[in-house]
Amino acid sequence: AVVLPCAGEGEYALRTVQAVYETTPPDVLREIIVVDDGSSPPLTESHLKEQVRRKYGVRVIRHHETVGLIGAKKDGGNAASGDIIVFFDCHVAPQRGWHSSFLRLI
Repeated sequence: AVVLPCAGEGEYALRTVQAVYETTPPDVLREIIVVDDGSSPPLTESHLKEQVRRKYGVRVIRHHETVGLIGAKKDGGNAASGDIIVFFDCHVAPQRGWHSSFLRLI
């Protein structure tokens, strides 16, 4: 599972979701969880609308008010169902094979 805590990152959130999805094999990526930490407008109304969430298998957890990075990570981690949970900032572009070192170490 990949957890992305996002606060007001709009287009970056979308690009990060796309990058995670496109660089992670389907047999490795169980889910992408975006924690919308008080964005205005909510990410589900701007950049992560239903069609995008379906296409990339994204689940959004929404905080109506900002709780901060640690709180967003905690809530995302608690919601994750994967055996391995990876946390990325909401403005990164992981490269192909990024997951290999994690799996090799575990």
